[in-house]
Amino acid sequence: MARLLDLPAEVILSIAEYLQIDTKQAPLQFYEYGDAYGYVKDHDPPPSVRNLHSFLLAANRPYSRFLQEMFYRDVFVPGRLNHSEKGAKNCPLQLLDRTLKEDPSLQEHIISATIPCEDSIHFGQFFWFTNIRELTIIGSYTGDWDPSFEGDSHIGTSPVECLRLISCEADEEALTTIFSWPAALKKFTSMLNKAHGIAVAGTAESRRGHVLHLGLGDGPHIDLTEFTALKTLRIYHVFLCGEGHPEPWQSLPRSLVVLEVYYDDLRIGEYLSGADRAPLDHFIPKLIQHKRSHLPNLHTMIVHSSEGTSDPELSTSSDWTVGLWEVPPLLAQVCDEAGVKLNVWLGSEEGLKFDEEDDILRSLKRSQSKHPIPPSNKVARDQYISDLILS
Repeated sequence: MARLLDLPAEVILSIAEYLQIDTKQAPLQFYEYGDAYGYVKDHDPPPSVRNLHSFLLAANRPYSRFLQEMFYRDVFVPGRLNHSEKGAKNCPLQLLDRTLKEDPSLQEHIISATIPCEDSIHFGQFFWFTNIRELTIIGSYTGDWDPSFEGDSHIGTSPVECLRLISCEADEEALTTIFSWPAALKKFTSMLNKAHGIAVAGTAESRRGHVLHLGLGDGPHIDLTEFTALKTLRIYHVFLCGEGHPEPWQSLPRSLVVLEVYYDDLRIGEYLSGADRAPLDHFIPKLIQHKRSHLPNLHTMIVHSSEGTSDPELSTSSDWTVGLWEVPPLLAQVCDEAGVKLNVWLGSEEGLKFDEEDDILRSLKRSQSKHPIPPSNKVARDQYISDLILS
C-alpha cells in the first residue's frame, strides 16, 4: 500500500476535498446566526475541521504548502476559553497572528474569516488582507477599539465586501470607524442587542449608497430610504416597524427587491390572531398598497413567526416545528395582482440544539451564500423553491 507522502499531488487534493464532505448541514435562518456563531465559537470544531487538521499534520511540508490555499481559504478562529495569562498568549487568535507574522504570504490565501472580538490583539489587520472579501466579528465589547492609524489614508481601502457583527456590544464611534474602512461594502449583517442597535442606525448610513444586502437584528426603528442600492433586507419586525411607526413602507428604499421579516417578540407583535388564524398585522397589505408609488421593485416578501401551528400538514415532529402557511385567498389575490410573492412560515422555536455531529460552520456558509430553505415537507419545500425569485 502506498504511503500518504508517496501519493501524487492530485490524489492528495482529492483526499482533502473528500474530508470536507458535509455531515449534517441544516440551513439556518438569518435570525439564528447569533446562536449558531455562539455555538461554534465556544465548542470544539466540527468533524470536517478535525479531519482536515489531522490530515494536514500527517502530510510533510511540501504537501502542506501545496494545500495551504485550501486550508487558509476560510479561516475560523474560536474564542479564548482559557482566560489565564498563559491562555491569553496561546489563544487561537494569538496563534494565528504569530503564524501570519512568521509567513506573511499565508494571508493572501484568506478569502473569508470569522474571528472573535478579543482585546488581546488588534484584529483590524484582517480588513486589509489582500484577497479577503467576507469578515465576521463575534462577541465582546468593541467600544475600546484603537485603530492606531495616523491620518485617514486607510479610509475606503479595505477589500472587505461582506461584514457581519454578531453579538458585539458596539458603540457608535466604533461602528463609524469600521464602516469607513471598506472600499465597497455590499453586504452588512448586524446581530447586536437592542441597547446597541442605535449605533447601527446612526452609522450604517455612511454606506447607504453601496450596500446591496442588509440584515438587521434587534434595535430601534431605522429609516432606510437613502440606501438607494439596497436589494435585499432581512430584518426583525421590531426593527422594521418599531413602536409608533405603523407605516413601514415610508422607511424602505425604492430599490428593494426582497423583504424578509422575523417576528422576534410576540408581546409586541403577532402575525396571526383569532380562531380563523387571520392576519393581525397590517404591514403587508400596506406595503402592497404603496408598492407602485414607493416600492416598484419589490418582488418577494417572506415572514417568519414563532407562533405555533396545529395543522399536521404544515408541522413536523421536530423540536422546531415549521410550516408554510396558506395565505388567505383575498390577500393572495392582492399580492398576485401587485406582482409580489408572499411566503409565511409559522413555527414554535424552542431554541436551537446542536451536537458535535452538526457541522454548523458549513450550515452558516451555505445559509449565507444561498437563501436558506426552511425545513419542511417536500411539497412545501418545492413550492417555496418555485415561488422564491431573488432577482
